[in-house]
Amino acid sequence: MTLFQVYARALQYLTKNRWRVAAVVVANIILAIITIAEPILFGRIIDAISSKSDVTNVLLLWAGFGVFNTVAFVLVAREADRLAHGRRASLLTEAFGRIISMPLSWHHQRGTSNALHTLLRASESLFGLWLEFMRTHLATAVAILLLIPTAISMDWRLSIVLLILSIFYWIIGVAVMKRTKEGQAAVETHYHQVFSHVSDSISNVSVIHSYNRIEAETSALKNYTKDLLKAQYPVLDWWALAGGLNRTASTVSMGVILVIGTMLVQQGKIRVGDVVAFIGFANLLIGRLDLLRQFATQIFEARAKLEDFFVLEDSVEERAEPTDARDLGDTVRGEVEFRDVSFGFSNTSQGVHDVSFIAQAGETIAIVGPTGAGKTTLINLLQRVYDPQQGKILIDGVDIGTITRKSLRHSIATVFQDAGLLNRSISDNIQLGREGATREDIVRAAEAAAAAEFIETRLNGYDTTVGERGNRLSGGERQRIAIARAILKNAPILVLDEATSALDVETEQRVKAAIDKLRQNRTTFIIAHRLSTIRDANKVIFLEGGRIAEMGTYDQLSRSGGRFTSLLTASGIVIDEDEEGHKLPVPAEHA
Repeated sequence: MTLFQVYARALQYLTKNRWRVAAVVVANIILAIITIAEPILFGRIIDAISSKSDVTNVLLLWAGFGVFNTVAFVLVAREADRLAHGRRASLLTEAFGRIISMPLSWHHQRGTSNALHTLLRASESLFGLWLEFMRTHLATAVAILLLIPTAISMDWRLSIVLLILSIFYWIIGVAVMKRTKEGQAAVETHYHQVFSHVSDSISNVSVIHSYNRIEAETSALKNYTKDLLKAQYPVLDWWALAGGLNRTASTVSMGVILVIGTMLVQQGKIRVGDVVAFIGFANLLIGRLDLLRQFATQIFEARAKLEDFFVLEDSVEERAEPTDARDLGDTVRGEVEFRDVSFGFSNTSQGVHDVSFIAQAGETIAIVGPTGAGKTTLINLLQRVYDPQQGKILIDGVDIGTITRKSLRHSIATVFQDAGLLNRSISDNIQLGREGATREDIVRAAEAAAAAEFIETRLNGYDTTVGERGNRLSGGERQRIAIARAILKNAPILVLDEATSALDVETEQRVKAAIDKLRQNRTTFIIAHRLSTIRDANKVIFLEGGRIAEMGTYDQLSRSGGRFTSLLTASGIVIDEDEEGHKLPVPAEHA
């Protein structure tokens, strides 16, 4: 994108407050025009003093302009600040909402810390551009357009010096931007690396402590910052050189104007007041040219940050729901059908292929298989984390690709292996299941999940803060809160993604009892490594290589002598035989 395109898109965010912004901009333009009158009045004062004329009226007018400019500037600057700060706060909220609504696949591909860093860096750049647009950008452009013809009308000979100076500023700015374009883009890449490293290290601080990686991680960050500065310094050097050249040029220009003006006064062609007024004009123009240079530098430095943010925004827009998407409704029975569903990941053979099965409303479906078989992918397709590349998934006969993600997920409750608790109170974490739930609803859900007893032993009870990712609770306590959350949601479809695999046997039994209550009258999908936990499933689907290798009841597959039987044996579950010689699975702890 060109600098103009970046700037134009940045200003589009101000359209929500267009009338207030327009009023501030117009006020600044008026102030810029009034400012031009000051050197003219000052020149009149000098002429009046030189000719010993009355200067009272001119002095009062000049003082009046000064007072008005000061008061007006404060009021306009205050309004511009409020608008810029308010719009930045709105942008953060709006962009956060759009980013967090993106599918998990998008977050996995881009990286959450990268998206967060892009948003924060862009919001600061946009804030600066909005503020300067309202305060100086248009006012500067208008002032320059008025200053040049006014200066020419005063004396064309002195104006040539200012015209040459303006051209010199423009040449220097263009040259430096060309020299530093790639360097500034590299700087942003290094900033992302620094932020990503910091975010990654802090989010895994327990591992870093455990493996004594504190010095190593700090040293790595130091190397990243060295690379950042190595890329940043040449860019800063070029802009420092540009600033020095511009300052030198403006100083030389003022000297030339003084010399030429002195000669013209001595020849009687202009008055001293005219020279004084022109010098005031020259100072104004040089100040505005400096602002213009700073403006160009500001957009140039912001371009790399904003281009990345615009790409992020566009990718969010591309994932927006189609306009004809409809709600699934509130009377979902929970019948789920996978019809010839296929989905594959790029650069890998993993995925699912030609998967077809039907889960009747209220049934429990267990999905098992070796690591990488496609179990989690299958569940992610059900929740539209990904969309099938072939085939359809239907709930109560409705293709989920035609309904909104919000209504789909309203009908699905998920209990993950990682409970996924927020650093809030126990009550707040359970209430995620249903917005607006009362304390009585929350307590009943906790009781149903066998969580009430440990919650009530806490000093603050349901108001106890669980810590980051629930680190102030045990694994079993975290899972029971997650189950309480799912109970409170009361969705017709339940997904248990290895919900007990990280628990000890005793805790698992308590959590399993809570899960059994939760499964009642719900279509349930269980991903499990511990095969003893799926004994009561209505249907077991054995996935291998992304395809359904075996499907049937638990007893049918355990007697088949196939892959599921082998998996039971490998899991330590003893296969006994009944009176008719049929093999029956018995958990190893009961053998």
